[in-house]
Amino acid sequence: MNFEQLKPFYPKDMGTAKGWCLLNVAKGFHATPSANPSASAKADMNSNIARGTFHSKLNDIPTNCAVPVYVKSTSQYGHVVAYDKGVYYTDGRRYTPVTADIIGWGEWCNGFQIVKKGTTKSFLPAKGWWGRYDKDDRVAILARFMRLKFPAYTSAKALGPVYGDYLWKSIKEFQKRTGLAPDGNTGPITYAKLKEYGFVY
Repeated sequence: MNFEQLKPFYPKDMGTAKGWCLLNVAKGFHATPSANPSASAKADMNSNIARGTFHSKLNDIPTNCAVPVYVKSTSQYGHVVAYDKGVYYTDGRRYTPVTADIIGWGEWCNGFQIVKKGTTKSFLPAKGWWGRYDKDDRVAILARFMRLKFPAYTSAKALGPVYGDYLWKSIKEFQKRTGLAPDGNTGPITYAKLKEYGFVY
C-alpha cells in the first residue's frame, strides 16, 4: 500500500508544553489547531475509528511519511505522538515507547487529514526493477528502510533518491543474507523478500 503525506512534519516545530499532545502534533504538521486544541487523544482516536482511518495494528505504519501514533498513558489512550521514519516525537523531543504501550495510528489528527492511502503507483518502475543509478522518490523510500532496518550494512550515504553504489551494495548484502541471487538490483523477488522484513510502500 502506498501512502501520501498531505501535510509536512518538522520535528523542530513540535511544541514543548506537556499535556497538549494534539496541539503539539498539529503544530508539528503545520496544521492550524482546532478551536479546541486540548481535546483528548481518546476523542481524536474515536474520531479516527468512526472514519475508518484508525489502525489498531502497527505493521502498516508507512515508512515514507509521518503519522500520528496513539499510546497509552495513566489515563489510557490519553497521548498521541508523531512517528516519522522510525523515530517517535512528543513535546519537542524524541520518544521511545514500549511496544505494548502503542495503541495504533490514524491518518487524521485533531481534525486535519495528515495521510492519504490507497494510491495505485507501483513501487517497482515500468521496467520492473530498480538498478544502479536509477533516480526516483521510491528509491529514497527503499534507502530509508534499509538504513533503518539494516544499519550494520547500510551506510547513511545510501540515503537519497538515487540508486547509487551504497544502496546497491546494501541490497546485494541483503540478498546474500536471505538466500537470493546477489545482483544488487531490486526486482519482484527482492521486493517480495523486503516485504517479509517489514518494507511497506
